[in-house]
Amino acid sequence: MYFVFAADSPGWKLYLLELPPGPLKIYFKEAGIGYVVLPLCLPAAELEAAVQVPGLPWPGLAPELKAYFEGGREIRGSYPLLAGTYSAWTLKVLQLTAVIPFGETRTYGEIARLAGNERGARAAGQALGRNCTPLLIPCHRVLGAGKRLTGFGAGLAWKARLLALEGCSFRK
Repeated sequence: MYFVFAADSPGWKLYLLELPPGPLKIYFKEAGIGYVVLPLCLPAAELEAAVQVPGLPWPGLAPELKAYFEGGREIRGSYPLLAGTYSAWTLKVLQLTAVIPFGETRTYGEIARLAGNERGARAAGQALGRNCTPLLIPCHRVLGAGKRLTGFGAGLAWKARLLALEGCSFRK
């Protein structure tokens, strides 16, 4: 994944990817992907006027996402993610999270330390709470102290499901 700082352009586009748990929604603009909304979760209000399109400008993305949900395969492609409203701290945390290998986890404290803030576990969690592109930036791979299942915008059931797909262990 890589971040794109693009001038704001009008009009979100919506691509619906049918998956076993329901449709995954990908909102994008020409410059990059802005939001990935997991099945049964609600998108941000400003996206309701998005125009639905039959395909994505990144041909490998849909098959990779489908393979991830169908067989727990790693998403390997590099796709442009819109970074317009992220702070420098949030971007740093998201970049560190983006490189957590498939099937592995880190704690919020580990991410905070890597980002340069020894005592910033909560700040790292808040930054990850702003992640608009779960799966592409795998924030589900970040756990609380002691590998405890905590914090996920789509809910802890989704976080547990994604971690299980990847064969990761955690504590409830």
